[in-house]
Amino acid sequence: MASAIFGFVGVLLGSLTTSILTIYKDRLAARHETMIRDQQYERERQAARDDFQRESIQALQTAVSDVIKAAYEELDRVLAEFRESGSWPARQWETPTAKGWSESLLQLQLSAARIHDERLRELAHEIQRVAGEAIWAADLSAAKQHSRRLEPLHVRFNDTASRIFASLF
Repeated sequence: MASAIFGFVGVLLGSLTTSILTIYKDRLAARHETMIRDQQYERERQAARDDFQRESIQALQTAVSDVIKAAYEELDRVLAEFRESGSWPARQWETPTAKGWSESLLQLQLSAARIHDERLRELAHEIQRVAGEAIWAADLSAAKQHSRRLEPLHVRFNDTASRIFASLF
């Protein structure tokens, strides 16, 4: 009878141990699956953020180029007028808006709002400001001074964008 009781207790302990180990193994596997799922979710979110930033930076680069193009076209127009008249036609409130200027400014502001990198946004706004100063210059000398700053700013802007692009891949 004692051997039957020990046998029964052995079977009971064996079953209990197996059940506990099975439950522990299942919980461990569930935690591992949850951790893997969470990591995959974070990778997908980061990839989506990176895609969004790449697209936003490309849109901002286009907008910055359009602002510079509009400023140069306006400066070309004003220079042609200066050559004909001999006096600098300083812009007034009544002066028609430079071709493409308003649209490019609005696109720059919209695109900059989507950029996470503060330095890149600051450079875009600095280009906008300098381009505006160039076309609103009171005289030829001021227009030259402001427009000469555009290309180095544009180079710095694109260098900064390039470094950000590298970090997004």
